[in-house]
Amino acid sequence: MLHWLKHHRSFLVTALISIGVCIYCYGCEAKTPSLVRPDLRVNRQELQLELDQLIGLAQLRMIDLEKQEAFKAVILQNAMILVQGQPFNPLGLLTGIASIYGISQAGCNITKVVKKTSDKRKGNNG
Repeated sequence: MLHWLKHHRSFLVTALISIGVCIYCYGCEAKTPSLVRPDLRVNRQELQLELDQLIGLAQLRMIDLEKQEAFKAVILQNAMILVQGQPFNPLGLLTGIASIYGISQAGCNITKVVKKTSDKRKGNNG
């Protein structure tokens, strides 16, 4: 038996290496770093899924940007219609600034009331 192994050593080494390479090629998938989490390695199907998700998210963000730009365009267009042929009105500008300040203060006050009520409820439940 030992004599046979010594005599066919090169054949056995070649066969074992070939079998190992075949197992590696067919058994181990190729992997690459993930698009979302670079520390995670993914295969082709998982990478395609991540890519589809990123493309979908980018399309949603583009739609959101288009809506914002359309809203700005409508506001600008309405403002241009209002001021066409009208002289500059500083009182109107001051009124607009005061209304923006009033809206921001109302938002702050609402936030304070909500936080105060939430804290009060947490205190009563404790």
